[in-house]
Amino acid sequence: MMRWGLGMILAMAVLAAGAAPPAPPAPRDRADKPDGWTPVVVETDDLGAGTKAKGLPASPAPAKPAAGIRVDEESKTVTVPVAFTRTKGVVERLLSAKKKNPGASVLVTEHSARDLAAALAKAGLVPGRRPEPVGEDRAKVPAGAALDITVVSKAADGKVTRTPAARFLSDKSSGEPLGQGAWVYVGPQMLREGDADVLVTEMTGAIVTTNLRDATAVVYWRPRLPDDAQPYVTAFYVSTAPLPVPGDTCELEIRPAAPPVSPRK
Repeated sequence: MMRWGLGMILAMAVLAAGAAPPAPPAPRDRADKPDGWTPVVVETDDLGAGTKAKGLPASPAPAKPAAGIRVDEESKTVTVPVAFTRTKGVVERLLSAKKKNPGASVLVTEHSARDLAAALAKAGLVPGRRPEPVGEDRAKVPAGAALDITVVSKAADGKVTRTPAARFLSDKSSGEPLGQGAWVYVGPQMLREGDADVLVTEMTGAIVTTNLRDATAVVYWRPRLPDDAQPYVTAFYVSTAPLPVPGDTCELEIRPAAPPVSPRK
């Protein structure tokens, strides 16, 4: 399967490279210029201000580098700069790397899946078990360390707002934020190809997802269900929760979930 996938990518590249070059412009018809016409000589002073030599165009400002990923090993927290896609309707990812699949993602980051996977490993998170498809429309839920994922937005006046990331997703078309559940860390998807390890997650950019049949994501949403449940794979939507104001700086904070507090006896 891996060789087939890599072969398809190469085939698409070959097709793109083999596109026919644009046709040369048709020769100009000389019949529209009667013989005997002589060029009109215009003095420089008669050309007007519109023909004065123009200065070289201003060089574009250099692109602002993306802020880096931060890792706090003591609290096992990873913070990554993100941006809202502001897409609407059906989505399947909370976060995509390298701005891949923005139409199906709530958030995107300019950083690669490889860098994000390395940061999560550096934070000390232990990979769990990724979900497994069951039949055509079900999947075994993932198992692993539960995570708290928070969107941290900072306004121009310095005000900071922290919002649980699950509030920006819904399992209903009416848009109510997600109910009880947890984000589960399973680690990136690696495949062995010959003598090399291939990071499949780098190709898809799937970092945090609600799609239990996506075999390449790093973090999955697990709704609260009985331990032996095999849920149907259903659509998810952008919720009706208000988004940060355009221009606000946004980051996604990923850390281990706090253990549940036992009720007092």
